[in-house]
Amino acid sequence: MTNDIYDNYYDIKRQKLNDNTDNNKRNELNLILSSKVGLTNLGNTCFMNTCLQNLIHSEDFIRRLLGKEQSIGKYTPITLKFLNLCKEMEYCSGRQSVTPSEFKQKFGSKHSLFRGYGQNDTQEFCRILLEDMNRELNEVKHKAPYKELTTVNKEKIVCDREFDELFRSRESSIILDSFYGQIINIFTCRCNFMTYSFQKVLDLPLLLHSVNTSVSINQLLDSYFQGEDIQFGTKCEKCGKKTVHRKEIRISQPPNILILSLQRINPRTKRKNNCSVSFKEYLDLSRYIDPECGHRNESSYSLYGIGNHSGSIDFGHYYAYIKLNDSSWYEFNDSYVSPLGRINTSSTTAYTLFYKKNI
Repeated sequence: MTNDIYDNYYDIKRQKLNDNTDNNKRNELNLILSSKVGLTNLGNTCFMNTCLQNLIHSEDFIRRLLGKEQSIGKYTPITLKFLNLCKEMEYCSGRQSVTPSEFKQKFGSKHSLFRGYGQNDTQEFCRILLEDMNRELNEVKHKAPYKELTTVNKEKIVCDREFDELFRSRESSIILDSFYGQIINIFTCRCNFMTYSFQKVLDLPLLLHSVNTSVSINQLLDSYFQGEDIQFGTKCEKCGKKTVHRKEIRISQPPNILILSLQRINPRTKRKNNCSVSFKEYLDLSRYIDPECGHRNESSYSLYGIGNHSGSIDFGHYYAYIKLNDSSWYEFNDSYVSPLGRINTSSTTAYTLFYKKNI
C-alpha cells in the first residue's frame, strides 16, 4: 500500500513537470510566431532575411523544431544557428531587429555561393537551407539498402505508402514532415495499361509563360499539373510496345507547409518576368490531389507568408509579408517591421508563397 502511495505521488509529480514543460513550449512557440523583430541587412542579405522570416513564422515547422531541441547541437550546426536565431527573436521582442551574423557565417562557411555579400536568390537559398537541415536532422543512422518500388498489379494507395516507407527507411526528419509533399507520376500506355512512379518534393516551381498579361495561381497550378505525351523508353508490360504514353502528375501526399515558387527569372535570358500574379489567401488543391491515394480531405490551405522581389535581377530587393497569429499582416523589410492591414492579392512582386494546411 505504501509503495502505491509513493508511486502515485511520483506519477502526479512527473505529470505536473510534463504539463509545465508543455506550457513552456507552447509559450515559447507563441512568442516566436508572434515576433515582430526585424533582421539586420548585413550587406545584400535581404534574400536571406526574407526566407528566414518566413521560416521562423512557420508554425508546424517551429513546433517540431522546439520538440527536437534536445537533439540539436554541434553535430547539427546549421540547425543550431537557426534555432538560436529563433530564440533571439523570442527574447528580443522589445528590440527593432537582431543581427543574423552568426547564422550567415556558419551557412557561408559551408556554401561558397553565400560566403560573401553578393546578391543571391531567396528561393535557391531557402531550398539549400531546408535541404541542409533535412540532412542534419535525419533520424536514420543506418540507411536500409536501396530498393526499387514495384507497382505492377498494386493499387495506387498501396504503392504510395510503400514508397513513403522505403523513402523514410533512408531519410526521415522534421523537415520532411513539415515541408515535403509526395507526388505520383502516372504513365498510361495507348493500351490503357498504367504504371506509377513517386517522388518527394520540397516546393512546386510554377513557370510564368506570359510576360505582359496577368495570370492566376490556379492557372499556374493547372499548367504544372497538365498532362503531356511522352515517348516511353521501355516496353509496356502489357502490350510489349515502346510507344507514346500519357504522363500525368498528381499530389499523393499533400505537405503540411506548401511552398509555391514563382519562376520569375528566365534562366536562359537572365531577365525577370514582372507580370501580375493573382493568388488566394485560401487555396483548395482538391483538383490536383489523386483521389485514390487517401488524402483528398487534406486539400485546404491558408496563406501565411510571402517572399517579394522588387526591381530587376541586378538591382532588386527582397522583403516579406507575414500573417502573424493575431491574423494581421505585417511587412518584414530587413530591420523594419510595419503593419499592413490587408494585402494585395494581385502582385507583380510576389515571388514565393507559403501556405499552411488547414487541419
